[in-house]
Amino acid sequence: MSELRYHRLPWHDEQWYFLQQAVEQHRLPHALLLSGPPGLGKEQFVLSFAQSVLCVDRDLDGVACGACRQCQLLYSGNHPDFKWLKPDEESKSGEITIEAIRSLTANASLTSHAGGNKVIAIKPAHRMNKAAANSLLKTLEEPTPGSVILLLTDQPGRLLATIRSRCQKVDFKPPHRTQAIEWLSDKVTQEDPQLLLTLANGAPLKALQLDNSELLNARKEMAKGFLQLLGGKRDPVSLARGWGAFDSVLLLEWLTGWVIDLIRLQEGGDEGGIFNRDLTQALQKTADKINSRTLHGYLLQVYAARSTVESNLNPQLTLEKLLISWCDCRTQAC
Repeated sequence: MSELRYHRLPWHDEQWYFLQQAVEQHRLPHALLLSGPPGLGKEQFVLSFAQSVLCVDRDLDGVACGACRQCQLLYSGNHPDFKWLKPDEESKSGEITIEAIRSLTANASLTSHAGGNKVIAIKPAHRMNKAAANSLLKTLEEPTPGSVILLLTDQPGRLLATIRSRCQKVDFKPPHRTQAIEWLSDKVTQEDPQLLLTLANGAPLKALQLDNSELLNARKEMAKGFLQLLGGKRDPVSLARGWGAFDSVLLLEWLTGWVIDLIRLQEGGDEGGIFNRDLTQALQKTADKINSRTLHGYLLQVYAARSTVESNLNPQLTLEKLLISWCDCRTQAC
């Protein structure tokens, strides 16, 4: 029988051995809060860890054998003792509802099919609505023996403080740049891994997703249009409409990066601290023309839009408002 196992990423060693020690000492918490920026592989870590916990023949480092019945079931996505909970893709709100939590926690209260552990993963945990979060809280207060609940999020501050306090926190941070570049170097095929990693804020998996020349060329055109707005050369509503086909989360990340770079260039930052190094010249021209206080104020508007983008029912309207507001900044230019 072939070995089927999930492999952990090289920058997950610290988190892996911390939890494996807890498993060996029979003190694994009933709930874990896995938090950190997107693009670091938290979901892959969960799969590796769940396979380790459910495997009947893991090695001394906790690595699953990949050959036993439990490993085979998990790898195929059919293990009865491992459950994912994610927002309903058809839901307009993108929330995790109380009904979903109740169904999941009812499953957790049942005896393990294999007579061992049960693993439940919730992603992203901050998308639970208030009723769902309160329902989960009851389960965390009265945990089921042998079950572990993993909450994944890149916005832990949006979780109830009472939920956070009942979870063992496991932090994920971007790896050292040298390690990330080494990992990326034989995987990217179109773009410079250094640029990709910078655009991804140091998150290797996110950098790998950006390895698309068509996507990055579109980013350059969008940045050009954004900067032209300040000179009155483009219409903000038309520009926002043209951007409508792009993922709103990614688009707002790019927009945030452009504004931050404008601020850094105004403050005399060196090129090494710039996200969009390939756009430095164009950004510098705009940075020289706009009031610093205006830029900082606009950045706050972009941050506010980013904080609600996942639950925003009308991202197009939000984008239009942001671009119109950016046009207004030209009246406050230096």
